Amino acid sequence: MSGSVGAILLAAGQGRRLGHDKSMTAIAGQPVLAYGLRTLLNCRGIEKVLVTVREDVRKETEAWVKKNLREEAKRVGVIAGGKERQDSVWEGLEALGEGVEWAVVHDAARVLTTVSLIERVIAEAQKAGAAAVARKMTDTVRLADGDGNVVKLLDREGLWRMETPQVVRRKILREGLERARLEAKMVTDCLAAAELAGSKGVLVEANEPNLKITVPSDWELAEAWLGSGKK
Repeated sequence: MSGSVGAILLAAGQGRRLGHDKSMTAIAGQPVLAYGLRTLLNCRGIEKVLVTVREDVRKETEAWVKKNLREEAKRVGVIAGGKERQDSVWEGLEALGEGVEWAVVHDAARVLTTVSLIERVIAEAQKAGAAAVARKMTDTVRLADGDGNVVKLLDREGLWRMETPQVVRRKILREGLERARLEAKMVTDCLAAAELAGSKGVLVEANEPNLKITVPSDWELAEAWLGSGKK
Protein backbone atom coordinates (compact mmCIF):
# COMPACT_ATOMS: atom_id res chain seq x y z
CA MET A 1 0.00 0.00 0.00
CA SER A 2 1.38 3.40 -0.97
CA GLY A 3 1.28 6.29 1.51
CA SER A 4 0.77 6.19 5.25
CA VAL A 5 -2.72 5.33 6.47
CA GLY A 6 -4.49 6.43 9.63
CA ALA A 7 -8.01 5.66 10.77
CA ILE A 8 -10.79 7.49 12.59
CA LEU A 9 -13.33 5.38 14.45
CA LEU A 10 -16.47 7.43 15.06
CA ALA A 11 -18.06 6.59 18.40
CA ALA A 12 -19.28 9.98 19.64
CA GLY A 13 -22.95 9.57 18.68
CA GLN A 14 -25.68 10.15 21.24
CA GLY A 15 -27.51 6.87 20.55
CA ARG A 16 -30.89 8.62 20.68
CA ARG A 17 -32.77 6.06 18.58
CA LEU A 18 -31.18 3.23 20.51
CA GLY A 19 -31.97 4.76 23.88
CA HIS A 20 -28.43 4.63 25.35
CA ASP A 21 -24.79 5.32 24.56
CA LYS A 22 -23.44 2.73 22.15
CA SER A 23 -19.69 3.07 22.28
CA MET A 24 -18.81 1.53 25.66
CA THR A 25 -21.91 -0.62 26.18
CA ALA A 26 -21.06 -4.32 26.00
CA ILE A 27 -22.40 -6.42 23.14
CA ALA A 28 -21.50 -10.13 23.02
CA GLY A 29 -19.06 -9.51 25.86
CA GLN A 30 -17.13 -6.53 24.44
CA PRO A 31 -17.77 -2.77 24.20
CA VAL A 32 -19.32 -1.84 20.86
CA LEU A 33 -16.27 0.15 19.78
CA ALA A 34 -13.94 -2.79 20.51
CA TYR A 35 -14.96 -4.62 17.33
CA GLY A 36 -14.21 -1.85 14.86
CA LEU A 37 -11.09 -0.83 16.75
CA ARG A 38 -9.54 -4.28 16.70
CA THR A 39 -10.48 -4.76 13.04
CA LEU A 40 -8.81 -1.49 12.04
CA LEU A 41 -5.68 -2.34 14.04
CA ASN A 42 -5.46 -5.66 12.18
CA CYS A 43 -5.51 -4.03 8.74
CA ARG A 44 -2.30 -3.89 6.73
CA GLY A 45 -0.95 -0.36 6.46
CA ILE A 46 -3.02 1.34 9.15
CA GLU A 47 -0.49 2.92 11.48
CA LYS A 48 -2.76 4.67 13.99
CA VAL A 49 -6.42 4.74 14.98
CA LEU A 50 -8.10 7.79 16.53
CA VAL A 51 -11.31 6.98 18.40
CA THR A 52 -13.76 9.86 18.81
CA VAL A 53 -16.08 9.49 21.80
CA ARG A 54 -18.29 11.68 23.94
CA GLU A 55 -16.31 13.59 26.56
CA ASP A 56 -18.19 11.87 29.39
CA VAL A 57 -16.88 8.43 28.36
CA ARG A 58 -13.40 9.48 27.20
CA LYS A 59 -11.55 8.46 30.37
CA GLU A 60 -13.44 5.16 30.53
CA THR A 61 -12.51 4.47 26.92
CA GLU A 62 -8.85 5.33 27.49
CA ALA A 63 -8.73 2.98 30.48
CA TRP A 64 -10.31 0.14 28.46
CA VAL A 65 -7.84 0.63 25.60
CA LYS A 66 -4.83 0.61 27.95
CA LYS A 67 -6.03 -2.47 29.84
CA ASN A 68 -7.25 -4.60 26.94
CA LEU A 69 -5.04 -3.69 23.97
CA ARG A 70 -1.73 -3.58 25.84
CA GLU A 71 1.07 -3.21 23.24
CA GLU A 72 -1.39 -2.17 20.56
CA ALA A 73 -2.65 0.65 22.79
CA LYS A 74 0.27 2.82 21.67
CA ARG A 75 -1.30 2.90 18.19
CA VAL A 76 -4.60 4.19 19.56
CA GLY A 77 -5.63 7.71 20.50
CA VAL A 78 -8.91 8.62 22.20
CA ILE A 79 -10.31 12.11 21.73
CA ALA A 80 -13.60 13.92 22.31
CA GLY A 81 -15.72 14.08 19.17
CA GLY A 82 -17.59 17.11 17.89
CA LYS A 83 -21.25 18.02 17.86
CA GLU A 84 -21.89 16.64 14.37
CA ARG A 85 -20.36 13.72 12.48
CA GLN A 86 -18.30 16.00 10.26
CA ASP A 87 -16.94 17.78 13.35
CA SER A 88 -15.74 14.46 14.76
CA VAL A 89 -14.05 13.60 11.45
CA TRP A 90 -12.35 17.00 11.49
CA GLU A 91 -11.07 16.48 15.03
CA GLY A 92 -9.82 13.03 14.05
CA LEU A 93 -7.97 14.39 11.02
CA GLU A 94 -6.31 17.09 13.11
CA ALA A 95 -5.22 14.49 15.67
CA LEU A 96 -3.83 12.17 12.98
CA GLY A 97 -1.65 14.99 11.70
CA GLU A 98 -0.13 15.83 8.32
CA GLY A 99 2.12 12.77 8.32
CA VAL A 100 -0.86 10.62 7.30
CA GLU A 101 -1.70 10.58 3.60
CA TRP A 102 -4.89 8.49 3.71
CA ALA A 103 -7.74 8.62 6.23
CA VAL A 104 -10.00 5.63 6.86
CA VAL A 105 -13.25 6.74 8.49
CA HIS A 106 -15.46 4.09 10.05
CA ASP A 107 -18.56 3.98 12.25
CA ALA A 108 -18.01 2.09 15.49
CA ALA A 109 -21.66 1.01 15.29
CA ARG A 110 -20.78 -1.24 12.33
CA VAL A 111 -19.50 -4.10 14.47
CA LEU A 112 -19.46 -6.76 11.74
CA THR A 113 -17.01 -5.07 9.37
CA THR A 114 -14.05 -7.24 8.39
CA VAL A 115 -10.38 -6.61 7.69
CA SER A 116 -10.81 -7.75 4.08
CA LEU A 117 -13.54 -5.20 3.42
CA ILE A 118 -11.53 -2.32 4.87
CA GLU A 119 -8.44 -3.31 2.90
CA ARG A 120 -10.47 -3.48 -0.33
CA VAL A 121 -11.71 0.08 0.20
CA ILE A 122 -8.22 1.36 0.98
CA ALA A 123 -6.90 -0.22 -2.21
CA GLU A 124 -9.65 1.35 -4.35
CA ALA A 125 -9.20 4.75 -2.71
CA GLN A 126 -5.50 4.71 -3.49
CA LYS A 127 -6.41 4.28 -7.17
CA ALA A 128 -9.21 6.87 -7.32
CA GLY A 129 -8.47 9.31 -4.49
CA ALA A 130 -11.55 8.34 -2.49
CA ALA A 131 -13.69 5.23 -1.99
CA ALA A 132 -16.52 4.02 0.19
CA VAL A 133 -18.44 0.85 0.91
CA ALA A 134 -21.95 0.98 -0.48
CA ARG A 135 -24.80 -1.39 -1.22
CA LYS A 136 -27.00 -1.42 -4.32
CA MET A 137 -30.66 -0.67 -3.70
CA THR A 138 -32.72 -3.83 -4.12
CA ASP A 139 -36.06 -2.62 -2.73
CA THR A 140 -38.67 -0.55 -4.52
CA VAL A 141 -38.10 3.13 -3.68
CA ARG A 142 -40.77 5.83 -3.49
CA LEU A 143 -40.49 9.54 -2.76
CA ALA A 144 -43.05 10.83 -0.22
CA ASP A 145 -43.82 14.14 1.43
CA GLY A 146 -43.51 14.89 5.14
CA ASP A 147 -46.88 13.27 5.86
CA GLY A 148 -46.09 10.02 4.09
CA ASN A 149 -48.11 10.77 0.98
CA VAL A 150 -46.53 9.21 -2.10
CA VAL A 151 -45.11 11.73 -4.55
CA LYS A 152 -43.61 9.36 -7.11
CA LEU A 153 -41.89 6.06 -7.72
CA LEU A 154 -38.12 6.36 -8.11
CA ASP A 155 -36.00 4.29 -10.48
CA ARG A 156 -33.67 2.34 -8.19
CA GLU A 157 -31.20 1.64 -11.01
CA GLY A 158 -27.93 3.28 -10.06
CA LEU A 159 -29.00 4.01 -6.47
CA TRP A 160 -26.71 2.89 -3.64
CA ARG A 161 -26.95 3.01 0.16
CA MET A 162 -23.77 4.41 1.65
CA GLU A 163 -21.92 2.56 4.41
CA THR A 164 -18.51 2.74 6.04
CA PRO A 165 -15.55 2.38 5.93
CA GLN A 166 -14.84 5.35 3.70
CA VAL A 167 -11.30 6.23 2.67
CA VAL A 168 -10.16 9.61 1.36
CA ARG A 169 -6.81 11.27 0.84
CA ARG A 170 -6.37 13.29 4.04
CA LYS A 171 -5.61 16.55 2.24
CA ILE A 172 -8.76 16.23 0.09
CA LEU A 173 -10.99 15.30 3.02
CA ARG A 174 -9.72 18.20 5.13
CA GLU A 175 -10.20 20.63 2.24
CA GLY A 176 -13.77 19.42 1.73
CA LEU A 177 -14.65 19.66 5.42
CA GLU A 178 -13.13 23.13 5.60
CA ARG A 179 -15.23 24.23 2.64
CA ALA A 180 -18.35 22.73 4.25
CA ARG A 181 -17.63 24.82 7.35
CA LEU A 182 -17.14 28.01 5.38
CA GLU A 183 -20.32 27.45 3.36
CA ALA A 184 -22.31 26.21 6.40
CA LYS A 185 -23.05 22.91 4.65
CA MET A 186 -23.88 19.63 6.36
CA VAL A 187 -22.07 16.63 4.87
CA THR A 188 -23.31 13.24 6.01
CA ASP A 189 -20.41 11.19 4.72
CA CYS A 190 -16.81 11.58 3.67
CA LEU A 191 -17.42 11.21 -0.05
CA ALA A 192 -19.72 14.25 0.15
CA ALA A 193 -16.84 16.18 1.69
CA ALA A 194 -14.45 14.88 -0.96
CA GLU A 195 -16.85 16.05 -3.67
CA LEU A 196 -16.69 19.59 -2.27
CA ALA A 197 -12.94 19.39 -2.85
CA GLY A 198 -13.38 18.10 -6.40
CA SER A 199 -12.91 14.35 -5.86
CA LYS A 200 -15.89 12.07 -6.53
CA GLY A 201 -14.26 8.73 -5.72
CA VAL A 202 -15.66 5.25 -6.30
CA LEU A 203 -18.08 2.89 -4.57
CA VAL A 204 -17.01 -0.54 -3.38
CA GLU A 205 -19.91 -2.97 -3.30
CA ALA A 206 -20.48 -4.59 0.08
CA ASN A 207 -20.35 -8.36 -0.33
CA GLU A 208 -20.78 -9.28 3.33
CA PRO A 209 -22.93 -8.25 6.33
CA ASN A 210 -22.10 -4.71 7.49
CA LEU A 211 -25.01 -3.90 9.79
CA LYS A 212 -25.02 -0.56 11.61
CA ILE A 213 -26.51 -0.62 15.12
CA THR A 214 -29.09 2.15 15.18
CA VAL A 215 -32.27 0.82 16.84
CA PRO A 216 -32.85 -1.97 19.42
CA SER A 217 -33.66 -4.57 16.77
CA ASP A 218 -30.25 -3.92 15.15
CA TRP A 219 -28.62 -4.56 18.50
CA GLU A 220 -30.33 -7.94 18.80
CA LEU A 221 -29.29 -8.97 15.29
CA ALA A 222 -25.69 -7.88 15.77
CA GLU A 223 -25.42 -9.60 19.14
CA ALA A 224 -26.78 -12.84 17.68
CA TRP A 225 -24.32 -12.66 14.80
CA LEU A 226 -21.34 -11.88 17.02
CA GLY A 227 -22.36 -14.56 19.51
CA SER A 228 -22.49 -17.13 16.73
CA GLY A 229 -18.82 -16.59 15.97
CA LYS A 230 -19.50 -15.85 12.29
CA LYS A 231 -17.62 -12.55 12.24
